[in-house]
Amino acid sequence: MIYLLFLYCMACSQANVEPMPTPVKDLVPPPKRAHHELVYDEDNQRVVMAAGSTPLNGGSAYAFFNDIWTYDGQQWKQDSIAGDKRSGIRMAYDSKRHKIYSFGGFSGNSALSDLRVYENGNWTTLTNFPSMKSAEPGFVYDRERDRLIAFGGLSVGTNVNDATWEWDGTAWNKFPGTGPAGRQAFVMAYDIQRKKTVLYGGMGAPGQLFDDTWEFDGIQWTKVADQGPGARFASGFAYDSKRGLLILFSGATANGIPGDTWSWDGTEWKKLTETGPSPRLMGYMAYDQHRDKIVLFGGRPGWPNDVNDTWEWDGAAWTEIK
Repeated sequence: MIYLLFLYCMACSQANVEPMPTPVKDLVPPPKRAHHELVYDEDNQRVVMAAGSTPLNGGSAYAFFNDIWTYDGQQWKQDSIAGDKRSGIRMAYDSKRHKIYSFGGFSGNSALSDLRVYENGNWTTLTNFPSMKSAEPGFVYDRERDRLIAFGGLSVGTNVNDATWEWDGTAWNKFPGTGPAGRQAFVMAYDIQRKKTVLYGGMGAPGQLFDDTWEFDGIQWTKVADQGPGARFASGFAYDSKRGLLILFSGATANGIPGDTWSWDGTEWKKLTETGPSPRLMGYMAYDQHRDKIVLFGGRPGWPNDVNDTWEWDGAAWTEIK
């Protein structure tokens, strides 16, 4: 377990942060990384990737990223260099305003608390609320209620948040009820068909892993399952809106890193396959609605080596995209 925490290693990146050379325009694929984020841009029918970090010199230093990449099913293209370099952000696509938002992250010194919007190749900060410092939180857009929802994440040191916040387009409002225990690096996605936010797993205090599943409807959090794919953190995940399934891939358990793929249909977890991409932490994903594919990029199979491979899940099997 100690090895898995070191493998994940966000806090250790506070020391020896080195600059990363600016990526070459239209380099395929993007540089290796973990602690990054993917989201699907519905208007432009492309997957967008931002942020992340990667070990350098055998893990003695880290590089952080502020490049923005897009993937259309054919190739990765660098869209821009935007904002400061950071890792551990979460992004959500607002289908009403047709905009991509990011929340939180980690700068190499501390967790961040800003809400940003991506427009015309740049990030614009909308709010910066110090009491909401959060790296690798949950962050989704609730289409039914027209709200951005943020939960949990790493705050200061090894402390994790347990608060739920909602952004109504003007201000953050703290949800007054109780919810899941504080955690980071968990699964959180919005189920469009059932109109609920789904949360699974994650890491609380160092060494404390969760295997519980929760749902949030804007009125209350409800625990809907005590057991799932097996307590784990830093899994890849995406919501398949065509099939109404939350898809989970890999992540770290107390016993290692399994290479399994699971689905949640609102009632039960089901193992779909044990073959596909190499087992890894932070193999983050997004669902391409136009092409009906879940896209996975990069992650960390083993310390101190990240990867920059691209895979697609078609609902039945994984295929590597060369």
